[in-house]
Amino acid sequence: MSSWARVQELLDSYGVEPYERERERVQVAILKLSAGSEEKVREYLAVAKRDYRDVLFWAEYPEESRLDTLEKRRRVKKMLEKFGIEPPSDL
Repeated sequence: MSSWARVQELLDSYGVEPYERERERVQVAILKLSAGSEEKVREYLAVAKRDYRDVLFWAEYPEESRLDTLEKRRRVKKMLEKFGIEPPSDL
């Protein structure tokens, strides 16, 4: 079986359960995120089967989904300070 045939088979395994929604959109997101890696297809497929919204968010809003943005650090720091929690020094 070719690599592409395996990838197609993997992708086709998403959307068979009633709770696996937005089949085509999720499959496209998985392909985009995997960047040509069959192993990554498997990883993102497993994530999508748990919660398809994660792969949609990562694929469609890549900047917002990054964990290390300066703005996110500022928001977390402000939130911690608001609750009287000392933010970590590396934040």
